[in-house]
Amino acid sequence: MTPAVSPFFTKSMIGSGMAASANPMDGANCADMSLKLMQYELMLMSRKYMKPLDAGDVMLERSAYVLLCRLEHAAPMTLKEISEALGLDASTINRQVAASLRQEHLEYVPNATGQAARRVAPTKSGLAAMGETRRIFEHGLEIVVGDWPEAKRQQFIDLLLDFNHQVEALEGNAWPRPQE
Repeated sequence: MTPAVSPFFTKSMIGSGMAASANPMDGANCADMSLKLMQYELMLMSRKYMKPLDAGDVMLERSAYVLLCRLEHAAPMTLKEISEALGLDASTINRQVAASLRQEHLEYVPNATGQAARRVAPTKSGLAAMGETRRIFEHGLEIVVGDWPEAKRQQFIDLLLDFNHQVEALEGNAWPRPQE
């Protein structure tokens, strides 16, 4: 018997475009099947990609890590700008920024334009904590993809970049990257 890829699909069904369920709404054609598989694999990836392999690793909470990563390659931002950039409501951003300020991972910086709104930027300790968290994630990735040939790694990177750029274009909200 073919090993199951997920509770809903088997490898033989992936190739044929057939759904595992008798429900006619499940995988009526190959395009539908590929969307179902992408959705399912992205769900699994979202559960796993930001978890340390070693439970003893000390790292930033996910929201603080994302916030610091957003600010790492950008000019200091107002809370409103952060809210728009992350697509989160103002109260959520206020809580996240307040927690990062208390932990001294963010700081208010002088506003060069004379505007009243205060801007926040990462502190040296915030960047260090982000760097350590990133190192933990990179170590986990190395364990998973360490034996992949470079061409396969690059193909995965290219697909992730294409996907993320498409989402950013649809949202009208580009995310700064180190090489940009």
